[in-house]
Amino acid sequence: MRTQRPGSEFPLFKRAVICILALWFAGLPAASASAADFEFEGEIEARDSVSHLLAHYVGEFTPEEFFLAVDGQPDASGRIRELYMDLTGVPVGGVRLDKLVFRMSGAQFNPPSEWPSGEIECKDALQIYAYALLKEDDVNRHLTGETFGDGDHWSNISMKISPSGLYARGNYSARMLFIPLNILIEVDSGLKIVDNRSLWLDNYKLRVNRLDVPGYITRKAVEQIQPLLDLNNFPLPLRLHKVELEDGQAALSTRILPKPLEGGITYHYRAATEAEAE
Repeated sequence: MRTQRPGSEFPLFKRAVICILALWFAGLPAASASAADFEFEGEIEARDSVSHLLAHYVGEFTPEEFFLAVDGQPDASGRIRELYMDLTGVPVGGVRLDKLVFRMSGAQFNPPSEWPSGEIECKDALQIYAYALLKEDDVNRHLTGETFGDGDHWSNISMKISPSGLYARGNYSARMLFIPLNILIEVDSGLKIVDNRSLWLDNYKLRVNRLDVPGYITRKAVEQIQPLLDLNNFPLPLRLHKVELEDGQAALSTRILPKPLEGGITYHYRAATEAEAE
């Protein structure tokens, strides 16, 4: 399966909501980048096969910081027995994802002889474990002043996440019998995972501001953002199993959470700051 930049396949509003709902457990173990065998800042000068892999995923995810660990260099076929990636500050659909972490067992890539040219493809993996961390403030920072949708559309959106569920409010502009409507809609909702591949609003309740609005309009408004997340188009074959909500953040994860490798070869990348880039 060929990798592609995350989020490019989702409509803008869906991607914004995806990010809001993609927060992970803040207490999960994090890798220490201070003891990396190879350090890179601003740009990557490939020194071995895995350096090319690091450079590829830096280009795919454009993180602020990236820690990569493998249990050894790939064999001639491109197989890596254990691979761990811990990314900080990953933009998805314009929203900053605070953490994105993967652990892959039995990862099969194309032959590493092709990697220096930039041709890197993750074909399969025996197991993939993942979590991500997104912060409510990052989402609302992106939503401020944005408009989502064509024709009938959302604007002035803000969201709040708490253990009791997701709360969102925004103005939904629509037409009813050629009459323009600007409706304040508030949504209280839980979340559910469907077929281990998509995330949907669940048992949602809508509130509409003092307007007698037909049900089909509010249903249409919600349908514009369902499903919130569809992993069929994600670069890695992830399967969701758990959703947890906390104050100011939400968590999605595979059934088993990713754990850092013990030992192995480690690589640490840090993006250059604006001052350093100048």
